[in-house]
Order: sequence, then C-alpha cells, then structure tokens
Amino acid sequence: MSNIGGAAAPTRSAKEQFDKQAAHYNAQWNTWSEETLSWILAHSGHQPTDKVLDIATGTGFTALAFAPHVTEVIGSDVSTGMLEQARKQAEERGITNATFTEAPAEALPFPDATFDIVTSRIAPHHFLDIQKFAAETARVLKPGGRLVLVDTSVPDGDAVAADWQNAVEVLRDPSHVRNYTPSEWRAIWEDAGLTVETISDTGGGITIPLSDWIFKAGCTQEQAQQVRDQFASAPANVKAIYQIVEQTDGEIVFTWRRVAVRAVKK
Repeated sequence: MSNIGGAAAPTRSAKEQFDKQAAHYNAQWNTWSEETLSWILAHSGHQPTDKVLDIATGTGFTALAFAPHVTEVIGSDVSTGMLEQARKQAEERGITNATFTEAPAEALPFPDATFDIVTSRIAPHHFLDIQKFAAETARVLKPGGRLVLVDTSVPDGDAVAADWQNAVEVLRDPSHVRNYTPSEWRAIWEDAGLTVETISDTGGGITIPLSDWIFKAGCTQEQAQQVRDQFASAPANVKAIYQIVEQTDGEIVFTWRRVAVRAVKK
C-alpha cells in the first residue's frame, strides 16, 4: 500500500464543523461547484436500475441530482445537521427514492457489493483515513461498479503551493485534513483494487470570493484575519497557481484546483 502521508489530525471533527456550517449552506454554495456535479453525472454511466451511494452527501445536492436517473440513492454523512437539510430538500422536491443515513466514510454500514455507483464530491479532504475510505468504497461496490469523485486538489510537483493551500484550509476550517495530488489519488484507488479509467486536474476549478468562503466556514474574526493575511502574503507562484486576484472593489477571488476521478471495480 502506498504511504499517503503528511495529514495531521484535525483540531475539529468534520461532524462538529458541518453541524456548525449547516445553516450557512445554500444554493449559492452549490452553484459555485455545479460544474463538478455535471462531471460526476456525465462520467457515472448511470442506468435506471442502478443503486447509488453518495458519501459525505452534505445537504444532498449530489444524491438528489442522481435520484431521477436511478432506482435508489443513499446519502451518508457524519453531520446530523447536514442530513436534516438533505431530508428537507428531498421532501420539498417530492423525491421518494433517496434516503439519508449518518455514517463516517471510513466505516460504511452497508453489505459488500451493494452499490452500482459510489460518488463523493468536494468532501474527501475532510476524511480522517483516506485509505479506509477507499477500501470501504471498493468493498460496497458491485463488480463492474463505478467510483466517480471530484475534490479540491493540489498540484503534483509543487510542494510549496500544496503546503500553502493545505495550511490556509486548516486556518479557515479546522476539520480540513488534506488535499491530495492527482498522482496520490491514482495510488489511493489502485491500492484499493480499483482500476482508474480517468483522472484529471485540468479546467473547471472552483472560483470563489474570499469573503464568502470565510463566511461559509463560520470563521471567528481572528480566523478570518489569519486567512486574509495568508492570501495577502502568498508567494508569487502560489498566487499564480491558485489565481489569487484582488478586484477593484477590494474583494479577493481565487480558484482552487480540483481533481476528477472515475475508477471501476473489476
């Protein structure tokens, strides 16, 4: 097994953080990352008879998007608050084939070979043990099942940029564990026994105003200032890689890289 190291234990659990954030999540947040949802849907190969698991479903944005196309969707998450929002969304939209259950990504409460598709979108950087998540994904997938994943990422071959990005993420959100490079993601899935068919980190980055990004995490004033200071003092190569720009109104915008993966259980 590859050693994907460098991930420190978070100072706040994902459950604590996302129970706190649940009230801040809304349609705007999902719109920022809608391109990633389109990629997952397009690369999932979904069929009307498929059963889908969306890991770290949050407010159910991805799970509910799959619901009209498949027979059943289950969304799992560690956050009670997020799951409450997901169930509310399903009820309001009259979706009856989506259910939601509280469970960590590293210990899924489902039998082997249950799902045709497993998805996870903009979440694995919070997972405490990425290899256990991958092993659990492989376990619950049926033979021929597909893993489709998109997450924020850091570039291969630039440790300075990778370390800066992970450090600023932790300042903003203490439940952040680590963003991984595309080559690390390939090793993670190959070690879990899946065949990687597609992996990409080009295009479709998530461009976000810094003020909104800070607000969504529920930062304290001290946290917010620390994050702003890091963006202001970022090295030139970091500003170039993450497209950090100060606009005429003083707002800073930036673009996180993302990695998109499709892998199959043979």
